[in-house]
Amino acid sequence: MKQTTLLILAIGTHFAALAQQSTSAVWMQRNQLFGTARYNGSAGALAALGGDGTSGLENPALMNSTKFGGMEFTGHFRSDQSSLTNQGSGLGQAYLATSWRLNSSTRMSLGFALQQDAWFPNYWIQSDPDPQTSAVARWITESNGLSPAQLLAQGKFDAYVAYMGYLTEVGSGNAYTAFADGLPSYRQTRFVREYRSTSWSIPLAIKTTKFSLGVRIERRDGRAQERLSLSESGFNPAGVTAAYTKTVVDSSRWGQWTLRLGAAVQATPSLRLSAALQPAGTAQVQWDYRNRVTPVATNPESNLTPFELYDEQEFWYQMPIQLQFGAAQTFGTRGVVSAVWVHTGAVDALISKPLEYYDLGREMARELRAHQQFRVGGEYRLTEAWTARGGLQWAQSGTEFSDHSAYRMLGLGGGYQERDWGFDLAYQFVARSGSINEPASGENWALNTSHQRLSATYRVRF
Repeated sequence: MKQTTLLILAIGTHFAALAQQSTSAVWMQRNQLFGTARYNGSAGALAALGGDGTSGLENPALMNSTKFGGMEFTGHFRSDQSSLTNQGSGLGQAYLATSWRLNSSTRMSLGFALQQDAWFPNYWIQSDPDPQTSAVARWITESNGLSPAQLLAQGKFDAYVAYMGYLTEVGSGNAYTAFADGLPSYRQTRFVREYRSTSWSIPLAIKTTKFSLGVRIERRDGRAQERLSLSESGFNPAGVTAAYTKTVVDSSRWGQWTLRLGAAVQATPSLRLSAALQPAGTAQVQWDYRNRVTPVATNPESNLTPFELYDEQEFWYQMPIQLQFGAAQTFGTRGVVSAVWVHTGAVDALISKPLEYYDLGREMARELRAHQQFRVGGEYRLTEAWTARGGLQWAQSGTEFSDHSAYRMLGLGGGYQERDWGFDLAYQFVARSGSINEPASGENWALNTSHQRLSATYRVRF
């Protein structure tokens, strides 16, 4: 019988499994989605005004430089909803800033920040107690007269693993038949996508009453992963395989350094305009792929061993340029309306190293596209101490797929401010929609999800 195997994929394969990495590249390109409660409560729109730690990281020219500096600590509780609910809490951001007066009209500010961001809904689950199709039949069709070696060379990994995992058998003329014979009596499919990152940032700004310039250096490390689990059971008892579980894990870990330049001008006493530029850069990516089948024999005395197809690679990804423009209009001392537009460019080739994957990088880059993000919101001072906030944010997909990189966000919040300290609360609702082709039937499987977050920030000024 076939043996349990650990296989390193040859360089000549087509790497069909790398399709998920176009989605990972979009996660790497974007800023952190969440920050201080003030920022969250406006859905990020107050980044055009400044005054909190997250705004100063998006555009370092808008660092808060009152007095000598300050500290901010932001905690959050989140709930990600798919078929199941995943909940958690943690420290979203810690921020420390200090400031020096250079002369009567110029001040220099220096900051340090830790940010953590994550999106990881639980599994989407689809169960069918009486399926009319079988994934095994699809893999037989996909094999289409090819030898097992040809399946592997052409990147038909699911069909190859089905052959090696006692689900199909090949005869003369590369004609495949099913070891898992007939239709299963039960099928369950589970799928999940997740993303998380941690960043350390150092912003620096020089500010006058009319104009300011800033720079931010950031180190970001993150992970993105997709996991698919497919189980089919109750096949024809005359066959070799009675049931099986198939697990596919496609994940990447990355680290990157980014530089961000910012400028802001007080165009009128009530209008502030700002712009930020993040030049194109690179990210170091460790990618690994696992495709495993665990079969269950019809005859308990049969020895059906699991089979796993495994590969890991290291790449350097090209990251595109990012532009950000903001405008904030104040209305006396009571309120402000602000808007932010973010443009993320495209790349010609995603993989820059190693050179033998450059052509593959060009193919992957065709799956990516330039995309926009829009935010609008504001805050209104109810009393000298209390402030209300709200905002909307909308982002386009960064790929040609329905991959959850597009979203819609609502932010609501409020704050209490004393002379040297303050406390803010925010609620956010983020809706995403995505889909995959269900591996057994090939039909489109809609994967809608929602993310709710409560965040609180305590801030103190020196």
